[in-house]
Amino acid sequence: MLGVRPPTAPPEENALTMYVTLHFDVEDTLYPAEARTDDAPGWMAQTLSKAGLRGTFHVIGDKARAMVQRGRLDVLAAMAEHDIGLHTDSNNHPTVPEIVEGCGWADGVAKLVDYEKRAAEALKKAFWKAPVAMSRHAVFSSPQSHGAAAAMGLPYVYGWPYCPGYAGPVWFAGALSFPTHAGTPEAPGCHMSLGPEAALSSDEATDRTLKRLREELDRRVAAGVECTSLFIGHPVRVQVKGWTEDELYANGRNRTLADLGYAYEVRTPAEAEAAKRNFARVCDALRARTDIQVIGIARAAELFSTQPPTVPRDTLLDYCSAKEDAGHPRLHTVFSPAELLLALAESLVAGEARGALPRSVKRRSALGPIEKPVLVAEKPFISRDELLALCRELVGHAEKTGHLPANLALGAARVGLGSLHAACVGAFRAACSGEQLARLRLQRVPRYPAFAHELDRAMRWTEECGFLGPEFSADKLCLHARLQTWSLKPARTRIPSYPCLEAGAFVPSGLVTKE
Repeated sequence: MLGVRPPTAPPEENALTMYVTLHFDVEDTLYPAEARTDDAPGWMAQTLSKAGLRGTFHVIGDKARAMVQRGRLDVLAAMAEHDIGLHTDSNNHPTVPEIVEGCGWADGVAKLVDYEKRAAEALKKAFWKAPVAMSRHAVFSSPQSHGAAAAMGLPYVYGWPYCPGYAGPVWFAGALSFPTHAGTPEAPGCHMSLGPEAALSSDEATDRTLKRLREELDRRVAAGVECTSLFIGHPVRVQVKGWTEDELYANGRNRTLADLGYAYEVRTPAEAEAAKRNFARVCDALRARTDIQVIGIARAAELFSTQPPTVPRDTLLDYCSAKEDAGHPRLHTVFSPAELLLALAESLVAGEARGALPRSVKRRSALGPIEKPVLVAEKPFISRDELLALCRELVGHAEKTGHLPANLALGAARVGLGSLHAACVGAFRAACSGEQLARLRLQRVPRYPAFAHELDRAMRWTEECGFLGPEFSADKLCLHARLQTWSLKPARTRIPSYPCLEAGAFVPSGLVTKE
């Protein structure tokens, strides 16, 4: 399991202080101007500003265009005082999963960059500034969404990937991602919700909301959670008494309120005033706490973008010394499985040239493979020279393409990524003990870290959510999610200390030759 905080944080930074980001999804494109559903994000933004808090408003491109067309410069100006994020371009089909259904990695990322750039242009025109994040809308996400966010230089919000045992942002497919993982009753996660938006229209319901908010924040601070995303809600649901999107966009079809035949009522002026008053109470409660710091998503992304420049030798030995399944690719507290495999390969090559393993090697960022590796190596044994040749080819491929290869070739035989990982782990561990393995058996090892199957289940839900048509298949999305688990790792505000395991080990790698 991954630790919540780095184990050796400086004493002055161990105080129970937690960063909190506040999130609002502004996505209503259904109600006409006279329903005044544009009002809610405006007064919520003003209330935040008055309280000295910074929020993040995730806005659909069509919603931004509608507010410009309606002349709601007052609302846009109020929201522009806060962070603005992309929330896809439209509620209409095709949605993100449909756009990339059946796509490979590169073409899927390219399609989503084009799609999100349309939304970005709409937001720039509406708010007079560029968006600072991308986000998942409903279940409309994909692994390539993270790749598109990385290509656009933006963090991704509401991502499904997370690191088990770590309550914080993660890196996935090259993007800094803020997950929606709420955790468990025993171990809180890095995401929480304020509660039903309708509660703000009732003083009594808001009392219960504030009690639950206080308890949940207390629990996360006590657990040492470093950053929590607090989802405040959908402003339209503060203004309107129901939610029609589930019916309007069901089964892969686009319908209108006229097609549906009904629309939910807008709340009364008295209910709207109660919501304003009670949202101010929420803001006051957040501002009054001395153990949290409310920040925007842009600041959070800046804080959590720290990455170590090198991979130490001791870290690699610690990784290779697992008592169970040492050859299997695994999630790590600092580095991604891809970074660790590249560091192992580079260390073995450098050790051969220098006569001893280097104390550290450069950290090389890389995505996971873009196609499925073979599970069983097509050659049972590999010589040391063949392994070193594969290590050089692995590093060269990652440098050239930015991702790991699925397979490497030994003549006509293919060696899958998992088998190569196990061979590198065995050779590195032997080198640290002063042994040189002349031949290694290529093991049958999983294609990706075990957590890949958890992401597969999350991505598979897009098929069963009801929004997409019965002909939609999530097979390729699930495959890319599993493959990119090679790129998954925690994101941290500072680089933790590493294990020191040297103690007379790491003798020259050529000291002993063993069969």
